[in-house]
Amino acid sequence: MKFPKIPAGLAAIALGALSAATALGQSQTIATFADPALDSTTPLFELNGTSFSGAWSSTGLTLLTPGLAAPDFPNAHFRLDPITLVDPVSGETTGGAVEFFDSSDALLMTLTFSEGRLIKPFSFGASDFVAQSVVIAGPIVTTPLANESFAFSFANQVLTDGGFTSTAAFTSSAVPEPASLLLLSLGGLTMACRRRA
Repeated sequence: MKFPKIPAGLAAIALGALSAATALGQSQTIATFADPALDSTTPLFELNGTSFSGAWSSTGLTLLTPGLAAPDFPNAHFRLDPITLVDPVSGETTGGAVEFFDSSDALLMTLTFSEGRLIKPFSFGASDFVAQSVVIAGPIVTTPLANESFAFSFANQVLTDGGFTSTAAFTSSAVPEPASLLLLSLGGLTMACRRRA
């Protein structure tokens, strides 16, 4: 099979189409919440040695769901059962799951991840807990989402003998997969080549 030569103008159009497709592929916030804690006396997370866990079961956490066909959930709860800090230098952790519940403790969604990372700032503790390749599923997610990401941004950190405690805000995002963007761009290039021929 012989492929046609692509004129420079069409190559520029193809590159522009790829750039546009990439711009369209910006991440979309699936769910988010502001830090529900008033201060460090009610932490959401704790690092104790190599054990990292988190939860919120009090009032004040409003789970916003702009990326889902679901309402927002006032007084929601979440839980991250203990995972292990594998490498204190890189911040790598084992995998786990973050579960979100409504105010009556009915499961809303689960974010499952194979590994996470505690991102360290220039001072003590960590500034974020992030995970990639996240699967988001549950009753409020009509179609499970794969290869997503999330981040908990820490605040109000307190050093402890075993590590730190912290409050946090949360965001989960969906990013269109690169293969879909590439196919979209190649389809545009193919159509442009056929029109020229």
